[in-house]
Amino acid sequence: MNFKFVSHESFPDDQYVKEIVYLSFEDKYRVAFVRKPTKTGGLFWGTISTSAIKEGIKDYYGSFVLDSAFLLKDIQTFLNARNWEDKKSYSTSVTDVPF
Repeated sequence: MNFKFVSHESFPDDQYVKEIVYLSFEDKYRVAFVRKPTKTGGLFWGTISTSAIKEGIKDYYGSFVLDSAFLLKDIQTFLNARNWEDKKSYSTSVTDVPF
């Protein structure tokens, strides 16, 4: 799987979203990853998701689900290291996944 940086935008005044980075996967799909603040003041990268209440229970639904936890870890490492600022592409080989 290969992914590349597409674009970045900052939102310093927004309380829920601080940054959005678009990545291109296999030159076919664009996915937005957002940097959101936590209640404790930290920041984390994730996809835009929504929540819904069903039968009195609130549940969260992600907009983009990866088949491999290894790929998600690679993407978060790429974003946290801010490697996209150098506009480098990143790829991971199928052989990296122990299936």
